[in-house]
Amino acid sequence: MTAPDFDVAVIGAGPAGSTAALAMLNSGLRVALIDMATFPRDKTCGDAVAAYVPKVLATISPEFKAEFEALSQKQAVHTCRVFAPNGRPIDFRFSESGNIVKRIDLDNFLCELATSQKHVTPFFGSRVNSLAFKSDQNLWELQTTSGAIKAKLIIGCDGANSVVTKQVSDGRLLQQHHSAAVRAYFTGVAGVNPESFELHFIPELPLGYFWIFPESDGSFNVGLGALSKFISDKHLNLRDLLQHVVSKHNSISKRFANAIQISDVKGFGLPLGSRKIPISGKGWMLCGDSAHLIDPLTGEGIGQAMASGRFAGWMAVDCFKKNNFSAEFMKSYDRQVYKKFWTSHRKSYLMQKYLVPRFTLFNNVFELAHRSPSFHRWLQRAVL
Repeated sequence: MTAPDFDVAVIGAGPAGSTAALAMLNSGLRVALIDMATFPRDKTCGDAVAAYVPKVLATISPEFKAEFEALSQKQAVHTCRVFAPNGRPIDFRFSESGNIVKRIDLDNFLCELATSQKHVTPFFGSRVNSLAFKSDQNLWELQTTSGAIKAKLIIGCDGANSVVTKQVSDGRLLQQHHSAAVRAYFTGVAGVNPESFELHFIPELPLGYFWIFPESDGSFNVGLGALSKFISDKHLNLRDLLQHVVSKHNSISKRFANAIQISDVKGFGLPLGSRKIPISGKGWMLCGDSAHLIDPLTGEGIGQAMASGRFAGWMAVDCFKKNNFSAEFMKSYDRQVYKKFWTSHRKSYLMQKYLVPRFTLFNNVFELAHRSPSFHRWLQRAVL
């Protein structure tokens, strides 16, 4: 029997994959980190990084947290300003600051951190064309544009259109459990607190929202997204709708009067965490977008990607320690991930389904929060 080239192959070097590779630090495992892109590379996203992300890195190594905190290309945000459909805003202040970081900077930082570790071998500019489990050798063989790569265990971190998910799990992108979004970068947007990001629930988009996120370089990530089923049913063109909002919306357009669009409008898909799919099996795991872990209400996914990547890396180490790669043993990974995210994702899904589209109820809830500080505090606890 031929020994595999690597112990673990991580497919995708974004936040999920790079964190998975980092989590195998000092394990003695040989890790291949594969991505079809070369870094730095852009990734279409809202760029919001959850407050708990530094803690995820700290649980792997305090040095990794310190390096993230030293990253200059991040904008700390302390408040989320949410606008009801009638335009009334409410501020929700975080107990811990989150960050806005352009993905070209965040992903490159994490990727460089991972590939600087001795146990990680990068294969960038390398597309995975196929993967197969060789039962006679009890290992995976990946056919890539860089050649064949063999590994005992694979971790799929290759995003919303994951090759790995389609082969080993339920890769269907069901419209009621999927959102689509577009974003562009602007300068000169008026009235933005640089330490606050904004979510606008607007009548034009009853199953989604419009956002303005401040970046560290003074630009703004501006976009909108909605449930894919709603987009399909209404035959919406999100690019056209984004241009309509920034140029013609009653209140929002005024803030873009002197703004300049500095990038193309780009679209992306979000497989939502409003349903559970198998995220592990014999010799494999899925993380991040590949595992359909995006928050159904906010569209947040970077924190989920990194937390699930950490769990997957730790699980991989445990598999080799106990020489157990069975589907039953791997289920502890599923339990860890869903224990952390399922309750909050379910709450977000119910809010998206029953509160957001009911404009009168939505507006009334915000009006009550304005009149009652105690209700405002309760609402903040319920939302955050």
